[in-house]
Amino acid sequence: MKLFYLFVPVLLLLTVVACDVDTDFVTGDAVQLGFSQDTLTFDTVFTARGSATRTFKVYNQGDEPIMIDRISVAGETGVNYTFNVDGFQGPEARDVIIWGGDSIFVFVEVEVDPTDPENISPFIAEDRLLFETGSVQEEVVLLAFGQNANYVNGFNRGEFFRITCDNGVVALPQDLPTVIYGSMFIDSCIVQALPGTRIYFHGGVQRNDQVGGNGFFNDGFIFTQPNGSLQLLGTLENPVIVRTDRLEDNFLDDPAKYRGLILGPGSKDNRLEHAQLLNAIVGITLDSLAEVTIENSTIAYSGGPAISAYQSRVTVDNSVFHSNFGNAIQFVKGGTLNMRHTTVANYGVDASALVLTNFTCDDSGNNCLAANMTANISNSIIGGSRGSELIFLDIFEGNELDAFDVGIRNSVVRTDQGFLDSQSGLFADFYTNTCDNCLNLEFSDPIFIDISDDDYQLDSLSIARDLGVFNPALPLDILGVERDADSPDAGAFERVDL
Repeated sequence: MKLFYLFVPVLLLLTVVACDVDTDFVTGDAVQLGFSQDTLTFDTVFTARGSATRTFKVYNQGDEPIMIDRISVAGETGVNYTFNVDGFQGPEARDVIIWGGDSIFVFVEVEVDPTDPENISPFIAEDRLLFETGSVQEEVVLLAFGQNANYVNGFNRGEFFRITCDNGVVALPQDLPTVIYGSMFIDSCIVQALPGTRIYFHGGVQRNDQVGGNGFFNDGFIFTQPNGSLQLLGTLENPVIVRTDRLEDNFLDDPAKYRGLILGPGSKDNRLEHAQLLNAIVGITLDSLAEVTIENSTIAYSGGPAISAYQSRVTVDNSVFHSNFGNAIQFVKGGTLNMRHTTVANYGVDASALVLTNFTCDDSGNNCLAANMTANISNSIIGGSRGSELIFLDIFEGNELDAFDVGIRNSVVRTDQGFLDSQSGLFADFYTNTCDNCLNLEFSDPIFIDISDDDYQLDSLSIARDLGVFNPALPLDILGVERDADSPDAGAFERVDL
């Protein structure tokens, strides 16, 4: 009798197994899955090696039992994601069954070591858990913090974070990087990045109904509102770094990874001192009557302009703009540009280094608005790959006093006959009336040490040597080298012969 009772459970177990084998499962493209979450977030910031577990449910939205061919981690980051589903331990599970109208739990674990380099454990460790049935592949996004950092806005990609401090001052942490996952607005506050501060953006195209239209926009920006200011206050030894959160070597010169800095209408007292602004779509965008001062700074590897200004005021000293895949500096509907000892190198792109206009028109071209354009440029270099690196457009074609007032002195520029003949010859006397003691940069002229290596210090035979006029306000170059008091070099770098 005891043997009979022992035999019954075994028989029942075999019967259940046999039922599974004989069941007709829905497979392939006909499988209808549902997920309790489309993104699984691990919001723990690890200061040492550790792990965290999160869970979600997968639903069979049909009435018949289904079989999922394969569940796996895509493995798109060095961070270790593993999972457990219905007794299967990842990184891969096959032939997972969900009965009709039923669901299963999926447990996902992430293991993070924040001391690993960023190419193994990036700031935002993003991966995917893949569900494959036939030719259909569905996914749940996995997100974890891979480094010890100050994460602004958590995992709210595409959302807006607002800083306000009752017109006071807020300083970002210097000991840890600030990672902006989403975008930040500054209102009634001065936000400062002090020496050594690092600001990293995640970026990407996102959707938010607050932006209007179809809701899609380029994420990853800092926006200063009328009473907000951003000040990046580095030093020569400890610059402020603003760039993409992907720090691997192959991302160093990658353009357009996030939107950039946006100085909104009327925003004043914005500064960049010893700052490096890299990898943005547009380095700095200035809207109506916004103002910024840029000193001893570099803006490079932008997908578009380094500076795009709309009727705004920009002051630039001792700075370098290079490898920007658009017009390096562009002004629309006027504004004011004061630029001294600055190098603008727009090589490898069919766009001009400097564009100055005093108007803007609607799409029809029939309705235009104008505002005065004023520019004072001295001791600078404006070069690039085009025949002319200057585009000047005066809607009044010289017939309106002060509407287009541009003066350049002791500088290297690149122009061609097309520029001199533009606007019915308005700039035919450019080297007499506009550009005083300037040199036209020919393609054969020596100028920089190595453009292909982004080394824009002056070649030993550079035509920019000794071209400048000493300015006591700028006795040192961008590297802290003393300028020759009798005949300083044009551009941001003073040539030193060893």
